Parts: sequence; C-alpha cells; structure tokens
Amino acid sequence: MIKKCILLFTIMLFIASCDKKFNDVGAEVLPPNSYVGKRVYYPVGVSQTLLDVVQTNNTPVVQLGERQDRLYGNTSAAIVSQLSLSALSPNFGALSAQGEIDDSFDEQETVTDVWLEIPFFTNQTDADGDGLIDVYDIDDTDPNSDSDGDGASDSIERNNGTDPTNPDTDGDGILDGEDPETVHPNPDRMLYEIDSLFGDRSASFDVEVNKLNYFLRQLDPNQNFEQGQAYTTDFPIATYKEELLANQNITLDFNEIVRDDAANLSPRLRVPLSKEAFQRLILDKEGATAFSSVSDWRDYFRAISIETSNFSSPLLMLLDVNNMAIRMAYTYKGKKADTTPVEIEDVAAEFLISTAGAIRFNTLTKTTTADAALNSIVTASAPEQLALSGGLGSVATLKLFEDNETLEAIKGKSWLLNEANLTFYVDKEAVRAYDLSLPERLYVYNANTSEPLVDFSQDATASNTLAKLLYGGFLLEDEDNDRQYYKVRITDHLQNIINNDAANVPLQVALTNVLPNQTLVPMAAVQNTEIGSVPTGTVAAPKSAVFVGPNPSNLDLADLKLQLEIFYTETNQ
Repeated sequence: MIKKCILLFTIMLFIASCDKKFNDVGAEVLPPNSYVGKRVYYPVGVSQTLLDVVQTNNTPVVQLGERQDRLYGNTSAAIVSQLSLSALSPNFGALSAQGEIDDSFDEQETVTDVWLEIPFFTNQTDADGDGLIDVYDIDDTDPNSDSDGDGASDSIERNNGTDPTNPDTDGDGILDGEDPETVHPNPDRMLYEIDSLFGDRSASFDVEVNKLNYFLRQLDPNQNFEQGQAYTTDFPIATYKEELLANQNITLDFNEIVRDDAANLSPRLRVPLSKEAFQRLILDKEGATAFSSVSDWRDYFRAISIETSNFSSPLLMLLDVNNMAIRMAYTYKGKKADTTPVEIEDVAAEFLISTAGAIRFNTLTKTTTADAALNSIVTASAPEQLALSGGLGSVATLKLFEDNETLEAIKGKSWLLNEANLTFYVDKEAVRAYDLSLPERLYVYNANTSEPLVDFSQDATASNTLAKLLYGGFLLEDEDNDRQYYKVRITDHLQNIINNDAANVPLQVALTNVLPNQTLVPMAAVQNTEIGSVPTGTVAAPKSAVFVGPNPSNLDLADLKLQLEIFYTETNQ
C-alpha cells in the first residue's frame, strides 16, 4: 500500500507541476473519488487585420506567377535577386585574359546559349523501396507490384535497368518481362513528382527578366548598419530596370532535362536569356576588376528581376530559388594537343552564375480587387466569420478573458487545469463558395513578443514517456459530421496566466504551411500600426481559409463557434 501511495503521489505531482494550488498536496491524504473531470467554455474576442506591405527577403520559399483567390483578390508575384559568381576572377577558356595577351592567342570566347533556371520542388518518395516513386507506383506498399503491366515487377525492373513505367523500354515490340536483351535508351533518367504549383500547370505566360540598377544591401543604413535590411512586397521594380535580358512566352516542361555531355537536370523553369547581353557583360569583361571580389561583382551586376504576365489561366509557382542559376554555355578556340603544326579546335564550356549567399525577395501586387464580403468579415465588431490568408492576406488577434472579473473568478477556484484548446472550425460553405485551398496548419503566437505558444504533452510513441514540447494546429477531419477543423492546445499558456499570474497578453493566429521547429519561428516585418510582424511561413503560403467566428448568426453553427475550451479537475471539498 505504501508503494502504491508513493507511485500515485509521484504521478499527481508530475501532472500538477504547473499548478501552484496543488503542487504540495499529497495523494495519500486525499479521500477516494476526490477529483471530478469537467469542461467549460469561455468567449474569445477577435479582431482581423489585412496585410498591405510585408517583408519577403527572409521567407522560406519564393513565389512567381499569379495566384487566384476569389475572396482576397488575385496577386502577382515577382522575384528580385542578387547573383553570385561560381568563381571569382574566372577564366573563360583555357587561358586568362592576361594569358591570351602573353601568348598572343585570341580564344574568341563566344556565348552559344544562356538560360535562367529555377528548379521546381520535387518529391521522390519511394515508400516500398522498389525503385519507382509513389506517384507512378500502382501499389506503393508492394515492391513486387507491376506498374506498367509488362510481366516484370517494379523491383525486378530496377535491378534489370529497365523502365518500370514503360512496358517496352527499348521500343522493339517485345514486353520487358519477355525481352532478354532490353537496353534502356536513357539509363540515367529519373522520375519526379512536381510539387508546390498552384493553378493551371498547362498555362502559357510571358516571362520578363531585367538587369536592375539597384544595389541590395545586407544591413540597413537607416539603422546605423546594425540591423538587417528589410525588402518588402512594394519594391518598385520598374524604377530600377536597366537592361532587358529576356521577354519570352513559355509553357512549363516537367520532364528531366537530358544533357549529352553531363548529368541530367531535374525539371525546372527555364527561360532563354539574351546571348548578346551576356557576351558583352560577362565574356568580353574577362579579367575585369568587376569579377575580382564579391563586393565588386555585386556593384557591377547588381540584381535581376523576374516578372510574369499574360497568363492563359492563373498559375503560381513556389520555386527552389536556393538553386536558381544562370547557365551560360560558350565555345572558345583551343590548341589541340600533340599536333604539329598546332591545330585549332572549337571547345565547348559552361559557366554558372548562381544565387549562393544572395539576397532575394518577392514583390506582391494585387491584380484584382477583393470580394466585397471580405471587408464585412474583417471589420465586423462581433465577427460571425474569421478569414485568414497568406501573402497580402490577413491575420487575426485573439483576446482571452476580456472581462477581467471572469479571469479573477477562475483564479479563485480549486481547479487543476488539464487541457485548454482553441478549435477553429472551417466554414465549409464559404470555402466552397470561394473555392479556397486550405492551409496545412494554423499558428498561434504571442502578439506582443511574437514567441510561439508551445505546450506540454505525453507522447506514448516516443522512446521515453517524458513530457515534450507540442504544438498543434494541423488540419483535421471529422468525417462522421462532415467537418474540418484545426485544434491548438494552449494549456501551458493558460496555466501560466491562471496559476502563475502571467500577463494575459493578446494572441495572434495566422495560417502557414511551414514551421521549421517548435520553438523558433522566423518572423517577417509588416508595415501596419496594429501588428508588427507575421510568420515568414505565412507570407509564402498561397492559401486562404474562412472559419466559423465567435458570433455565428446561423444557429446550426452555434456548436462550432470559436471559443476557449477548458478541461479541468475540481476537488470535492
């Protein structure tokens, strides 16, 4: 009995460790059935703020194209970026500029092709390990499945070097499962699932690339060079255009780029650039001081802009700008080895200009006006709905216990707080009417400090059962009741208010698709007097959602309204 009491006391002490009223109560002195679990609801105050100008030079991804949103209005996204040389003081050809002078030999370097390339984000998940990624696998749980129906399983085709998506890899009329002499015409070919494109993937559109005469700084001179420079969505690209590098109408190609003399390239946005411009600006400048240091280069070739227009139908691309590059192919005259007299030949070469360590950011411009209903939603004093959107969208501020007497009354009760939740139910009728794409996650944070709200929870699946940091807010489905919702646990936050007299600060909620971890969420500055910053993941999330607010007039939605839900245990005295 003594051992059981000690164990029970230890468990109760762990559970109540954040509750100042019960920390010192020993379980062995309490009568049986002394705790009763209960649930109570409290109203939540809501105000909503539209975003007009947002910082974008620290977002996790960069957008390009046109985002369609029937509620918030369409938005055009353009890119501004510095460029980086793949090597300082580069030699084009076999000799340096001075070497050509010393040898009295003109290599005649000549640009043959220039491409701006920005890879798509891709997914190559292969759950069953059979060598065929899931999106093409007829059964991604069975490595012996035969996705192309040629009589050879996907795993066998991987081992044989044949194509598991083509029943006749070599095109000789004999199925791979029966053909003993199949030769793959492109054995290095890889398959990709293209990710993070929103809209019509078959759309055609114009891409314009310009060299800009604007020097991008890492540090802000207006802050005595002690803070990072913020670049925002309203940057005036047109003001700084110096030279047109491309103006092309394109349609996306999602095939791997096959190269004869090098490794294939993953699918990407490719825009042909002016060969004449890069001949003049790069090859003809070999040996110039502009290439001798990073600062000299960035003062010489300051930045480029990438803009899109004239879409056949809207398409927004989230692109892998970390691997964006300008790929310049050229030829030069080279001396053929071991020839007498010396023979001259044309030699092919390539030079990369990348974005490694470069500043890049988005401009965002509204191209259509928001629906009239949006203004009614965000300005309502007793909101029936809550609307959130990424980019030039909106965030909401939440206030708990606006009536301080209610909070003081709770503090005076003999409650052990077990769990506190904010549940955001999707307004499915509004989402359907505006054809909105729901975010993967909602994020609630301290409006004063921008710190994330983290919670403590038991995780029975972990290697140990100690408490760990937990944050909710994922999109959940209640199929039985045809409901979608996001639940955010704020238990620890509320315990600090009730039991530890922490300040009852306002909270903010925003949608996001990316949270790098549970405790550090980068924020982006906002030019707005009501809020100072929003999560960077919100800026880059091309999603919108409408939720049931705290004051729905439709009685059918009464049990879905936004409110604070508290589970507590009360001592029977």
